[in-house]
Amino acid sequence: MFSSKPYKRAQRVSDSLRKEIAHIFTFEISDPRLKNLTVTQVSLSDDLSSAKVFLSNYLNLKINKDTQEIELALEKSKSFVKKKLGKNIKLKKIPELLFFLEEEDSI
Repeated sequence: MFSSKPYKRAQRVSDSLRKEIAHIFTFEISDPRLKNLTVTQVSLSDDLSSAKVFLSNYLNLKINKDTQEIELALEKSKSFVKKKLGKNIKLKKIPELLFFLEEEDSI
C-alpha cells in the first residue's frame, strides 16, 4: 500500500546540510583560514541530533600547514554556521555540528 523511500530521512537531510554548509563556507564566512575548505561529507545521526561534517583542507595545506589554527577557527565559527543553517533549512531543531578535517597524506 505504501511505498518505502529508497533511503532514510537522515540521508536526505544530510545531503541538504552538506550543500548549505558548503554555500556558507564559500560565500558567507569572512575568515580567510576557512575560505578554501571543501565539505566532503555530512554524516547525520538517525535522530537528527548531531551531524559530523567532514572537510577537506587540500588548498589550505598548500598555503598554510597549520591545521590547529583552522580547527580553532572552525570551533569559533560553529555558532555562526548553525545560525545560518537555521535560517536556510526548515528543521525543528538544527543538529549539533562536529567538524572533522580530513588529513591528506598524498600532498
